Amino acid sequence: PPRPPPPGREEEGGGGGGGISPCTTRTYIRKKSLSLASILIAILFLAGCGDGTPKPDGFPDLVSCVITITQDGTPLAGAMVSLIPTDGAPDWVAAGLTDSSGNATIRTYATANGAPKGQYRVAVSKTETQQSQFPRPSNDRDLAAMAVWYDQVAGENLRTHEFVAAQYRSRDNSPLELEITGPTRQTFDVGAAVHEEVRQVN
Repeated sequence: PPRPPPPGREEEGGGGGGGISPCTTRTYIRKKSLSLASILIAILFLAGCGDGTPKPDGFPDLVSCVITITQDGTPLAGAMVSLIPTDGAPDWVAAGLTDSSGNATIRTYATANGAPKGQYRVAVSKTETQQSQFPRPSNDRDLAAMAVWYDQVAGENLRTHEFVAAQYRSRDNSPLELEITGPTRQTFDVGAAVHEEVRQVN
C-alpha cells in the first residue's frame, strides 16, 4: 500500500506563549518539487472520491472516525489531522482537515470515509502561507496546469507560518493517542497557539 512521504527533517525550537504571538523560532524544511503523483493525491483528498473508487489488495475495513481539535479550548479550523499507526499495522494514510467547528472527518487512502481499527498517534498541523501572485487553476484536475502553478508558487519563496506547537505536529513524538475499536469521536486540545515561520531552503 502507498505510504505518506516522510516528513522533512526539521529543526524545531520552543513554542510560543498564550495566544498567537511572534516567535523568533523558525522551522527549516527541505524544499522539494511536487510530482504529478503527489499533486493527484492531494487533489483526490481535497475533492474527495466516492467509496466506489477501486481499492488496492488488502484494503482494510473502515469505521467512521471524527476527530475534533481545539486550541486552548477554542475549535481550530483548517488543521490537518493525521493518524499514525503505533501497533505495527500498515499505514494506509488516514487523515482529515478540520472544519470551522474543529471537526475532521477522517478518510483513508484519500478515497474512503473512515479509518481502520487500531492504535494511533495523532499529529496535528496548521499552516498558512502568503497569498501567491499567481492565480490557482480553476480546474484542480488539470494536472498539467496544477504542476505549472505549483512550480510558479515554489519560485516565489512565500512565507509560511505554523500555528500548532511542535510537540503536537510530530509524527514520531506527539503525545496525542487514539484507539479505534468502532465508530469513534474524540476531542484533542493542542494548547496555546504559536507563530513559527517555516522557511524553505535549497
